[in-house]
Amino acid sequence: MAEKSPVRLQGLRAPVVALAAPEKQTVININSHRELIAKAKEIARRVQAAPGFSGMFLANPVLALEAYGIHLNPEMQHHVLTTLRHPPKLRTRREELEAKLKESLGDSVKPTDPAWMAGLVFKLRKMKPRAIEGLQPAYKPALNATAIARLQAARPKAVPRYPEQRHFTTGFSLTVAPENPALRRMDLDAPLPDLAPAAKPQATLTLEQAWFYKDDPVVHDAVELGQIMRRGFPFRTPAEFREIAKGARVDAFRSFVRAVRLKAPAPK
Repeated sequence: MAEKSPVRLQGLRAPVVALAAPEKQTVININSHRELIAKAKEIARRVQAAPGFSGMFLANPVLALEAYGIHLNPEMQHHVLTTLRHPPKLRTRREELEAKLKESLGDSVKPTDPAWMAGLVFKLRKMKPRAIEGLQPAYKPALNATAIARLQAARPKAVPRYPEQRHFTTGFSLTVAPENPALRRMDLDAPLPDLAPAAKPQATLTLEQAWFYKDDPVVHDAVELGQIMRRGFPFRTPAEFREIAKGARVDAFRSFVRAVRLKAPAPK
């Protein structure tokens, strides 16, 4: 199938070419991990037959499989995305927190939604608003003191470059840029500062703002879950996926990855 004509986006030096979708084939419904493994050879064959679209697996593997005629049920969609989004340790902790919060709240858990987080803090947990404007949470250092001392000791000693006496003094200074606070290093074990009461509750709370209410155990778990969710691989939404595929949206993976190869399982 011939590729569509290039779509030129303003500000780009080179045109972004819309990807040709794979040819439509018989839809295969996948309802379990066992079925996914059983169809691995057929999935690999379909991807190999239309490799030009395979780079979209990095945008969203579930939607890319749909394009190749592989339909996953909701449970399998969740399984695939969560498995690829986090390493095993974080994935296990995320599942623990999700189960714990659903048991406590009995509702969908959306800690990265500022409106949902504010509702959790002020309505469900009935916490009093606190004056937190202009304050920053505590963050763990990027390198601990032991690591810094070890690296400092490993630095080679300065030696004179020229053996003769110098007729003027030289100086050298090395400074380190201040750390940029990262959400993943927000310290949930650090003590809270003394906070004055606020006049009224906020309509929204970011994860950084919700940190100041972490003395409530449910809020603490919600903030930790939000940290893990924000650290996950950012798969694209259906609308973003379509725009990237047709060349209407610039995507880093689309720019550098031309194809993804799926290795078919070896015959038993």
